[in-house]
Amino acid sequence: MKIVIGSMQCEGNSLTPILTRYEDFDYAKGEAMYEKLKVMDCFKEANAEVIPTIYAHALPGGPVAKDDFFRLANELVDSIPESGFDGVWLFLHGAMCVEEIGSGDTYLVRKVREKVGKDIPISLALDFHADNTDEIIESVNYVTAFRTAPHTDHKDAQVRAAKALIKCIEKNILPRPQIARADVVICGDAVLTAEQPLKGIMEMADKLEKETDGILGVQVFNGQPWIDEPYMGPSFVVTHKSDTEISKEIANKLADKFYEVRHDFKFLVETAEPKEAIKMAMEDTENQVFLTDSGDNTTAGAVGDNAYMLSLLQEMGAKNVLLAGIADAEACDKCYKAQIGDTLTLEVGGKLDLNSKSTTITGKLIHRGNILSYTGGDAGESATLDCGDITVVITKNRASMCRPDIFESVDLDYSKYKIVVVKLGYLFPELASVAQRSILVFTPGCSTERLQDMNMKKIRRPMFPLDDDFK
Repeated sequence: MKIVIGSMQCEGNSLTPILTRYEDFDYAKGEAMYEKLKVMDCFKEANAEVIPTIYAHALPGGPVAKDDFFRLANELVDSIPESGFDGVWLFLHGAMCVEEIGSGDTYLVRKVREKVGKDIPISLALDFHADNTDEIIESVNYVTAFRTAPHTDHKDAQVRAAKALIKCIEKNILPRPQIARADVVICGDAVLTAEQPLKGIMEMADKLEKETDGILGVQVFNGQPWIDEPYMGPSFVVTHKSDTEISKEIANKLADKFYEVRHDFKFLVETAEPKEAIKMAMEDTENQVFLTDSGDNTTAGAVGDNAYMLSLLQEMGAKNVLLAGIADAEACDKCYKAQIGDTLTLEVGGKLDLNSKSTTITGKLIHRGNILSYTGGDAGESATLDCGDITVVITKNRASMCRPDIFESVDLDYSKYKIVVVKLGYLFPELASVAQRSILVFTPGCSTERLQDMNMKKIRRPMFPLDDDFK
């Protein structure tokens, strides 16, 4: 048994003004991609020979530049042999948007299918936040994804796709997954798989998968809400080994349930408007407080250069604050031209997105060094300034300080600060487990938490919460 494998991911945000470029991808080719994936043991146990193509993963961001996308996508497809293999395993995101093209995942899957022909099974592992087009689902033979949000089951999803592919090859079947949609958009920070109402929907999907004869997979997707396309939003994909009517019936049942409970989705952490959130944090005498700058959330594809929260903290006189962090290549370069201990006055923010605010800081340069990336690699240069009441981390590239080890990579002990501001929505599990209190802040930006503020022009209508009671 010979299996081609490939992976290309970037969670897109079409509201972000900056493009994702080739150099933003963590890239590996051939056997070098094995260590990037969590599925190799599964293939080894099945005595499957693996034919590698490429691995390319980028931090969530704006649309991928068209030429850079073609460079990667064409390399993946060109690396697939003309013949001599039994199946294709792909690990994509599902919400990659591309300059002038739209869904990059759709383009890639289409080209893979054209290359391998209609008789080779393709198994697809995706992110829970995939925005699935009809063409993607029609082009593959099995679809699965993460079943946790926040995501903790990357390996499970990859292995599930591998085992389904092996089954298709061994049983010589070519299933046809079916998709249904719910005309509801709930931002991901209010859609957590361990909490109701999504918990009940996930349990319903799991039960249907286990108890329906012939079902290979039942997958729930919330979608990525910051993609202005007609296919954006929740979808439900069901794969039966042979009966598409059963698959369609189950998918529709889940979509109907999601619509039915649309009013029950709530933010499961404290939320507040910016000034209120800062006031609450300043007045809390018992707890360290994490404030998440949700409108400039780099893990949702936002730019990360908005100094809006920083300027409010300055204005309101907040003390013992860690602002972690802000993307500003120019300011970071100035820090690298200075000496540790120097006092610098810098304008930070507002250089990537014209809608981002800038502010001026003055502080002592206390650290320089490369910062760990969101994916575990190198996110590039960073500098830390002690500005008295506020300590500010400046990164040359877009970064996300979403885990304790990222703080450690720049010699920062976040536990020493009364208020910690991060560019996230909900806290990632590693931070959530240590946070005494967290408040999701409704800040403006490319990852705003409210569909009403996104100024979408191409999404299908009617769509809750812009419209309601239309069924």
